[in-house]
Amino acid sequence: MVAQAVEAAAAVRKKDTKDPKDTKDLNWVLMVLGVLVVLSACQAEPAPSPALPWTRLDLSREPFAVETGEPATPKISFLGSAEVRDMRLVPTSQLVSFPRRTAGQVQALEMKTGARTRWPMRIGKESYFSFTPLGSEGACPCTYRVGVRAGGSARELYRIESAPVGPIAPPVVEVDLSDLSGEIEILLQLDGPPGSSALWGSPAVYSRKTIPERHANRPNILFVGLDTFRADALGRNLTPNLDRLAGQSHVWLNAFTVFNSTNPSFVSMMTGRYGKSHGVYDLKTPLPQSHVTLAEHLATAGYDTFAVISASHLGDHASGLGQGFHEFALASEHLAAELAVDTTLDWIADRQGQKPFFAWLHLFDPHTPHTPPQPYALGFRPSSPLGLDPVRAWIPFRDPGPRTFTEPVLGGQRDLYDGEVAYLDRQIGRLLGFLESRGLLEDTILVVVADHGESLGEHGIRFRHVGLHDTTTHVPLMIRWPHGKGRRIEGLVQTIDLFPTLLKAVGLPIPPQDGRDLEKTRRAVFAEHSDHLGAMVRTRGFKYMEQGPRLYDLKADPGETRNLAGRGLAAERELANLLRSWKADRRAHPETRPVEPSDEEKARLRALGYV
Repeated sequence: MVAQAVEAAAAVRKKDTKDPKDTKDLNWVLMVLGVLVVLSACQAEPAPSPALPWTRLDLSREPFAVETGEPATPKISFLGSAEVRDMRLVPTSQLVSFPRRTAGQVQALEMKTGARTRWPMRIGKESYFSFTPLGSEGACPCTYRVGVRAGGSARELYRIESAPVGPIAPPVVEVDLSDLSGEIEILLQLDGPPGSSALWGSPAVYSRKTIPERHANRPNILFVGLDTFRADALGRNLTPNLDRLAGQSHVWLNAFTVFNSTNPSFVSMMTGRYGKSHGVYDLKTPLPQSHVTLAEHLATAGYDTFAVISASHLGDHASGLGQGFHEFALASEHLAAELAVDTTLDWIADRQGQKPFFAWLHLFDPHTPHTPPQPYALGFRPSSPLGLDPVRAWIPFRDPGPRTFTEPVLGGQRDLYDGEVAYLDRQIGRLLGFLESRGLLEDTILVVVADHGESLGEHGIRFRHVGLHDTTTHVPLMIRWPHGKGRRIEGLVQTIDLFPTLLKAVGLPIPPQDGRDLEKTRRAVFAEHSDHLGAMVRTRGFKYMEQGPRLYDLKADPGETRNLAGRGLAAERELANLLRSWKADRRAHPETRPVEPSDEEKARLRALGYV
């Protein structure tokens, strides 16, 4: 496999002449190094997994002892560099008006050169140590060294030289510990010039151990909300974990969001109401407290409630969606999926008692800037769904090779979008492996849904989710029920239909709202544009958008490329009348009041292309 990786790298490198030389050479060095690292760090053949749960020890949060030098410092860092644009490609006039774009945030340990730190622990079966050698913003020709002390003797297990920090992070390193058990000490050391430092990204030890069983009297609900995730990203060799989950789930093939923007979309899902019935149309208007959200209904019924929100603009201050959550973890900028997933794993593992839980996990990665770590950025993904097992083989999901941003200001590139999707899928696989190992999948209703999609060049829209075309409104929607039996459902549904469906599934009363049970599909679906910029109605055969207006025959023209509005077609009259009637039928709602974002929040929104 190592030889194949080197041959593939050489072949693609030879034919790729599009990217700047320095970027291409650096990326290819990282890719070849990364593939060799990941394949060589865990050489043991996978053994049949015993029926023991996975546990995770985050070394950035575990007690440690300093053997030499200064203590390591936990911090939030970036999975890649803080500025991901290629400034040479950004017009000078835009350098001031567009703030920096950052890669996703991860938990890290900062270590000074000359330092050695040890973590005492008891490990179980199939153990391994995982970290990403994030390097340093400054020049640091450093060496990461990983060792272990067991039975009084120490030995080195692994070492790697740090690479310069760039927009794309190096691959994760997974160091095999499976020949060890019981009491050990993990040793981390950083060598290099005095006064330098480097970051260990997401440092953790994984192993299988016996834990007490817990069973609640009602099913748990895990609500995974994917940001900027197109429906057509599934089922095309990018997402083995989500595809496997889909095989165990009810999948609605024609599911549509009710908004093209994050906050209004999730507000609608959490209340079961269209925007016309809750009044939130932007990223700065919180949902009034008088609304009762899904989390509030479940908390009142005795659920533990928890949310991990990966984008700062979806926080309670701007969305009002903290209502009903006992804990609400929020990114200061935006989280990489691994940190959001790790936070969820830790919360589930630390829970006490017999109460069921409702957890909302929001994952932001497919949004710009597109900065998947290696080797996802080069077109490789794990060869199969792995759960929490380490990766032992990579396969290409596209023509391999480095890519640079085709939209440098936003940090957008279509192949890198796919890399983000593949990386996110691996993180969801880790979540599924954790739940499965603990027997929680059979006690949990698992929802996967997107807030909206993204245009990747269609309709003249590059890496934005403006407009109400299917590229933005058609979203993945699946529910894995505890029995885990898959089913495909063709009828039209809306994301607001999750609200009554989930309440019904756990035996709670359903208040007045706009959703309907997902088993009852719709003749037509509706969506509104953020900032009151229009609405659309869609049937299986036609779509009508009032802004324009626009009419599309979806059977003859599924790509929505030929506008038929103004030709006197009966479909236009019927759908225009239907949309007018729908808009006029509003539920009363309390007045919404925008909250003016701070200058820092405005800068973050500009960086994401919202302002």
